[in-house]
Amino acid sequence: MAARTCPQCMAKVPAGCVVAFTDGFDCPGCQTRLEVSTASRFLATLAGLLAAVLIWRLTGVGAGSLGWAAPVLYTFLGFSIVAPLALIAIADLRIRPPEPVAAPAAAGSHGSHH
Repeated sequence: MAARTCPQCMAKVPAGCVVAFTDGFDCPGCQTRLEVSTASRFLATLAGLLAAVLIWRLTGVGAGSLGWAAPVLYTFLGFSIVAPLALIAIADLRIRPPEPVAAPAAAGSHGSHH
């Protein structure tokens, strides 16, 4: 199942790449370096947090010495499921800008003095 298409070659990008490699992955068609936009990541995280808050409010604290653990577990699972599904639905792919190249240190630079 393809989640999005490459903005350069319009090739289908698998949903697994979109969710697992949001910071950068290669297009399966043209090998262009792509990333998921920051706005899409923030919206997916917000959707996960809203789901977690809703689950927290619905579960409440149970009885017993470990009654606090169930709401925490359900909240974690809710966030872990909703955020990736939201990212699959709303992910906006863009071409990743090239990384800046660090300049090599000059041979005559002033380092530590002994």
